[in-house]
Amino acid sequence: MGKNRKPLEMLDAAEWESLCERCARCCYEKLDFNGRIYYTRKPCDQLDLKTGLCKVYEQRDRVRPDCQRLAPETVAAGILPGDCPYAKRIKNYKAPMLGDHK
Repeated sequence: MGKNRKPLEMLDAAEWESLCERCARCCYEKLDFNGRIYYTRKPCDQLDLKTGLCKVYEQRDRVRPDCQRLAPETVAAGILPGDCPYAKRIKNYKAPMLGDHK
């Protein structure tokens, strides 16, 4: 982690939200196979594919109870791509497999 960058646990809500680049990759279904996370090509049904934004962001916990809200613990679990700004703040981050890995 570079200088002057707070750990995820120290960010306030505005700082946390400002890290997001709105790529929407976190809104795709993931599979856990033998402890390794793999992304699928299936987006959440609440993801607007044109804007990359959640259609129900403020109500996502109610509308999609299975939505995994990002928090330092969930990011550390390795659910985000390695180039995600959240993941970049974790030392030795183990990113999930993306695309068609064989």
